Amino acid sequence: MPAAPGKLHNPGLPLYNRRMKRMHLCTGILLLAAIQGAAITISPLPYGTNVHLAQNTTMAKVKAAGIAWIRIDINWNVIEASQGRFTFAEVDRVVKYANSIGLSIYATIAYTPAWANGKKGKNYPASKVSDWKNFVARTVARYKNQVKYWGIWNEPNLKDFFALGKDKFVQQVLLPAAQTIRGTDPAAFIVGPDLAHLTASGSEWYFWMKYILDNAGGYLDVISHHIYEDLGVYYLYELLEEGDKFIPAVKKIIEESGQANKPFWITETGWNTSRYSEIMQSNRYLDMLHARARKNYPHKVFFYEIIDDPNPAVLPWGILRRNLEPKPAYNTYKEYIAGLLPDPGNPDENKTNKKCYAEQTVNNGAPASSNPALEKLRQARNFLSGYSPSARKTVDIYYDLNEDFMKIALTDSRVSRLGRKIMERAEKLLSENGRLDTDQPLPQDLYRDTRDLVRIIKNEYGDSALAPLALLAERYLSAIDRTSLRDLLEYYLKEDLLNYKKSR
Repeated sequence: MPAAPGKLHNPGLPLYNRRMKRMHLCTGILLLAAIQGAAITISPLPYGTNVHLAQNTTMAKVKAAGIAWIRIDINWNVIEASQGRFTFAEVDRVVKYANSIGLSIYATIAYTPAWANGKKGKNYPASKVSDWKNFVARTVARYKNQVKYWGIWNEPNLKDFFALGKDKFVQQVLLPAAQTIRGTDPAAFIVGPDLAHLTASGSEWYFWMKYILDNAGGYLDVISHHIYEDLGVYYLYELLEEGDKFIPAVKKIIEESGQANKPFWITETGWNTSRYSEIMQSNRYLDMLHARARKNYPHKVFFYEIIDDPNPAVLPWGILRRNLEPKPAYNTYKEYIAGLLPDPGNPDENKTNKKCYAEQTVNNGAPASSNPALEKLRQARNFLSGYSPSARKTVDIYYDLNEDFMKIALTDSRVSRLGRKIMERAEKLLSENGRLDTDQPLPQDLYRDTRDLVRIIKNEYGDSALAPLALLAERYLSAIDRTSLRDLLEYYLKEDLLNYKKSR
């Protein structure tokens, strides 16, 4: 939720340059529609909004705009206000309705009930960590088949939301919850740390983020941040990518902590229509959407928020008025998603095709023009395509199954993590011209990750299009462990590869 941002503004900075050359994202079938399973929707699209526990009529407006993702609140202090008495009814309603209309959910669990911390306030942790863990376990188990992306607390560097320091937050809140989520639903994604971009003493986002990523980053599947910027989108991106005076960039902190290979989401940003006119709010939304598309960064943006708070004392951050009438920003968001507001820059400049898993994940999907790792993988693809018929068939199978793999990777954090690790490790094996040493077996770490991925696909996704390939790979696991790539392709796997057909 928005707090007063730290003021590091430089009035002399140039206005956002509307003539920046556009990166046009040609997305193909995968990014044109949400990916739906039996009881859950996970969209690859980047468009989100904060809804709290909105009414169904409000969420219907989200869907009507084409917005794919909602961020909701699951507040412990409300749901278990009295120990042992749970009132999940409102969350049940929101989750059920969102799933029924195909909205993807990111749920934030936070805030302590009075009984659990000696009535200190919702911004203090539980006196017994076990009470907090029990609530997290109950919640994740309840929505296991409906929610796959979980946040732990909200803006903990702001004392109104968490009264103690970053060490207490990590030890008493973040780590216990993350470990509980992993144990309750190993396929879930953990998103965080959702810090407010503040620089006031004790709340410095950069100290908090560095500490959290260094001490608990291994549990986070997605790195997230909240940032509000009065001077507009141009300066917002400077804070994200370049920093300001003596303040580091968000990207730099993430890179220094070894987390740069993970997706990055902005889970709160926006402009309220008390400080800004409705037209200015609309313009800022469009600026943000265009900038995000050019850079393919961040990977998702959740604007704050969908509708003005019913309490007139709260600033109007919504793109809908309290009576559900749209402000201009709502129509702008809707029309942008529909493709009706193209970037005024050159639509053919810096075009990138998102056709495969590598192109969407290596260096977090950075544009090909600034992604040497992706270029090496493309060279390896070309090398294999001309190496032999069985090697070329391997490349064809990879592309043929990409969409099916992405469907699973979006709903299962284990598959997502292993897929990224395999791609990153494979890139390191390549020479500068993208050639492979075909005389050597796979390195042990790459083999182990491949083995683990194969077993998850075989055991838990046996009805997917990848299952036959997983069975084939498992049959040859012992050979893969000790056999050169050349012999695998031309002796062990050749006949099976050439005869392989995708089945559904």
